[in-house]
Amino acid sequence: MAYRSNRGRSRSRQSKGEPATSPHAPIRVVSVIVAFLLLAFRLPGMTVVCLGFLTARFTARRPFLSGKWPNGRPRADSEGERRLEASYRRASRWLSGGLLPSKPDAMLGVIAACLDWGWLTLMVPDAMWWWGLAVVDASCAYLTVMGSMAAARDMTCTVKGLDTRMRRRRTAWAKNRLKPILAGMGAAVIPGVLIMAATGRLWPIPMLMAVGALLPMIPVMRADRRRFRDDYASALMVWDWLARLDKPPVKGMPGPVTGTETGGDGSRVFLMGVPNAAEWANDATVKTFTPVAQADGMLPGFAYDGRDRTRVAVAVCPSDAPDPGALLADPVMLKARLMVDETRMGGMYGAFPGRIVRLRKTAERDGAPCLYSFALDGTNADWDMISRDWLKGAASGRFGDWMNMERVTVLADPGGSHGWVSLDEDWDSMEFDPKAMIPLMEGGLTRRRDDPARYMRLIREDRELKRVFEGALDPARLPAPDTIWHDTRRFVASRDGWRIEIMACSIRRGLTVGQYMKPDLRPAFGESRLADVIPWVENHRPRSRMFMFVHAPGCEENLTLPASLRDVTGSDEASLLLARAIACRACSTVLKTPPILGEATRLTWHGSLWRIPVRLEGGLTAGDVRRNAERLKSMMGADTLLMEWRDSGLMILWCGGPVPDDPHEWLDMRQHDRIIRLRLDEAWAASRAVGADGRPVTTMEVGTGGGRLIRASFGLPAGLGVDGAMGRLDAFRATSGYSYARRVNGNAPLTLLLSHGDPLPERAPADWGMMAAEPGSTRLPFAVGDDGGTVFYDPHDTAHLLVTGQTMSGKTSAAVTLVNAALLHGWHAYVGDPVKSGNDFAPVKSKLNGFATGLDDCTGMLRWLDMEGRRRLDLQKRYGVQNVDGLPDDVRPPRIIIFLDEFVSLLELSRGAKRNPTGDPDIDNENLLEAWRDNCKKRIGAAVSHILTQHRSQGITLILGSQMMKTESMDALPDAGLAKSQMGRLFIGAGDVNGNVSQQNVREGNRLIRQAMDSGGMPKGRGLYERMGRGLQMVQCWWCGPGPEVAEHMASVPDAPPDDWTELIPAPPKLVGVQETMPAEPDRTVSVKADDGDDWVLD
Repeated sequence: MAYRSNRGRSRSRQSKGEPATSPHAPIRVVSVIVAFLLLAFRLPGMTVVCLGFLTARFTARRPFLSGKWPNGRPRADSEGERRLEASYRRASRWLSGGLLPSKPDAMLGVIAACLDWGWLTLMVPDAMWWWGLAVVDASCAYLTVMGSMAAARDMTCTVKGLDTRMRRRRTAWAKNRLKPILAGMGAAVIPGVLIMAATGRLWPIPMLMAVGALLPMIPVMRADRRRFRDDYASALMVWDWLARLDKPPVKGMPGPVTGTETGGDGSRVFLMGVPNAAEWANDATVKTFTPVAQADGMLPGFAYDGRDRTRVAVAVCPSDAPDPGALLADPVMLKARLMVDETRMGGMYGAFPGRIVRLRKTAERDGAPCLYSFALDGTNADWDMISRDWLKGAASGRFGDWMNMERVTVLADPGGSHGWVSLDEDWDSMEFDPKAMIPLMEGGLTRRRDDPARYMRLIREDRELKRVFEGALDPARLPAPDTIWHDTRRFVASRDGWRIEIMACSIRRGLTVGQYMKPDLRPAFGESRLADVIPWVENHRPRSRMFMFVHAPGCEENLTLPASLRDVTGSDEASLLLARAIACRACSTVLKTPPILGEATRLTWHGSLWRIPVRLEGGLTAGDVRRNAERLKSMMGADTLLMEWRDSGLMILWCGGPVPDDPHEWLDMRQHDRIIRLRLDEAWAASRAVGADGRPVTTMEVGTGGGRLIRASFGLPAGLGVDGAMGRLDAFRATSGYSYARRVNGNAPLTLLLSHGDPLPERAPADWGMMAAEPGSTRLPFAVGDDGGTVFYDPHDTAHLLVTGQTMSGKTSAAVTLVNAALLHGWHAYVGDPVKSGNDFAPVKSKLNGFATGLDDCTGMLRWLDMEGRRRLDLQKRYGVQNVDGLPDDVRPPRIIIFLDEFVSLLELSRGAKRNPTGDPDIDNENLLEAWRDNCKKRIGAAVSHILTQHRSQGITLILGSQMMKTESMDALPDAGLAKSQMGRLFIGAGDVNGNVSQQNVREGNRLIRQAMDSGGMPKGRGLYERMGRGLQMVQCWWCGPGPEVAEHMASVPDAPPDDWTELIPAPPKLVGVQETMPAEPDRTVSVKADDGDDWVLD
């Protein structure tokens, strides 16, 4: 016998420890005998029974128990001890509870009391003491019956149920029996009244009313007894198993058993109270009980009852699996089998089992149940774990999956709240119960609830698909999608025959779509040509926890599926999805954090150019994308990859095949203009003209710039100024294909004129018609601009002009053009050449108002012109006007244009007098001449400076011609700073522009010269024109032609009388000694025949 003490005891020690013999048994027996004898003589015998039993209760002594429980408490070990213990409990618990007349069983006590009263008061003298004695005895009869029924309900007072802690509760009044009870009591009143009328006795009325109230409750009481018998049998079964164990696996013994359900094959499911449920609901306890249960042909299972840890759910089923149809026909058998096998699966995968609840029949086949739904209460295994580990798809009848040996199918519902157990998976042959199915059909699997068969098929498909996802995502340590929206699952076909399957999937919180875009899923999906995750876009906005799975099965019709973006040429939905999927796969593979890609848009009629919005994630910057541009292009299989940046984290990809140059190939002409801007953006990015965040210069507007030029306006990113962009302009030209670029003023931070080739002609003959047009205008045309238009010199815009350049560059010819244009406009012209004879102006010499060829003559001419400016100023003051243009027509003098060539030589003074210690007259004469020349140069400089700074408003324009100058060359002029600021610049030919243009334009000027040299050089007459306070413009100066042609075009200009400045010419120095005066060589004009190689007049 289990729990038997191993320590032997001698009779002497045992006798010392044992209490005295309990007298309760003889007292109870004598009381019963005496009571029957007294009742036979109508004496109060029930009083004797009641008093005797009470005496036995208080005199009862507990017997000595030799066994012990695992917690150390004594236990009846032998059969004799158990009988003694049961007898002691019956005696000691007499009248310990259940006495109130609040339950139906009290009616038996009332009936006994009424009968006892009637028996004692029958044929006795009418005496009050006797009536009192009868009342006492009737009360004792009630107590005796109630005490006896309470003892009968307590199974712990029996030898078999001594340890079971099973006590049957009193049956309560049933509300549904209220009407029969009232009817029975009412019916009993009638015979009671008749008996009372016949005998004069009142007691039959309450007795019959008690009988009337008791009769309707008999079925209820019998049902309670049946339920208790089942519970009691379950408890005896568990205690029998415990008794057969050598050592129990638990410390706390089981308590009462409730809720027993029995199946047709002997299966049982019940709840059992325990001190600690964790001791019972574990795999070790089940394995301990299994051998003794199998000896009875049964299999046990223990599970938690929800969160209650004071009882466990117990399931017992036969060892041999029944027929699947019979199993599903009996819900108790099915529940027991599910729970028993659940304990096995929980032990295999480290989960503790839970009670099977809400088992509900949902479908039939041929009138027999074939599908149930059920839930688990108390387990720590969720339905995802059950679907993943417990239901791996083992063959039916083989050991492995949950309920596999029973040859039924268990499915985990994707909703995660319940499961399904079915006879098989032939869903179409089942007759579903709509009322039962609709609440169980989770909306996460499908929104449609009108087709239960489809829903059940989707459960299997959902599980299989998630299993494939798990295998594919396992290297990335990602779970399968939380929900697969099967209602969105569909196939889209292209016009070329290939088709793509798409479906929406949701992921759990804490994860991002980008994490699922990174792994390559194609190997897990067999021979699939395409298996990718792309963001789910809804109302043009991507969802954060939902993605679209795009899958192209590896079937024969998908053999023509394009693998490169350049090959995707369709405009149908399948082509749009494929283009987007290819771009997503490339971005996810190349970039550290996959971005979110929007919907793809086709741009051309016949090509394969696509526009895809992209939102960067995970801290990616424009620089990261730029660095990987070539890898992206390779992964996409694209010939074109352009990026349009909307902000630091949002861009638009323009990618695919070659960009068509034909505007008619584009679906939208605005996209054509946009891609030109993007090409420029790409060129800036390739030239590394980017801001602090990696974003490049962006093209804001592109338009025509005149001639062969386009005008492009650019926005600059933060951290990149205009100087930084201009510093990368040469690299931009190389990457964009525009060999010519020049900055101009515009509304944007940076505006450029661009051309693929040289926008200027190699030579430009003078347009005599334009030179003679608008005689009243002050604009003098002299060159062709890079925009194809005519370049004008206007004194109202630029007061004076400095023309510099290398020898033979054509600088004098530019001055000739300006002088000729001024003469045609009616101006007075003066030409001075202190070094040479001014042969370039020979054809118009007679048209000039002054022509000076020597240093002294130039000095006199400039001094006279300075005085002329003063005279004009006095005239303006007399008329009260600010400039010569405000004078009346009859007194307004004509404008004056002055050209002074070789100006740089006038700024170079001698180094001082030479030392003459010997008194050599030649050295003295040389010193005198040098001093005279320096004096002339100073006078010329003073006059030039005064004209530059003072006579702009007097209509006097000075054009200075010179060889290339240095930065400090003009510093010798009086008031040089102001004088230099009053001049525009025209630099002809190549070379360093430093000193020849304004300081702010030196860098741009050198770049333009270098740019021209890189694309063919600087033809004769090519130069840079700078207006006062403006930027530079590349021009091709006009050539007026050979002398006879010039004379022909200028014949309409009348000859001008020369002005006399003889008095202003400085006198020559008086030389020391006698010197022979040499006659002056007369002026002569040398003409060179023009040919194709050189059409210029020699200086």
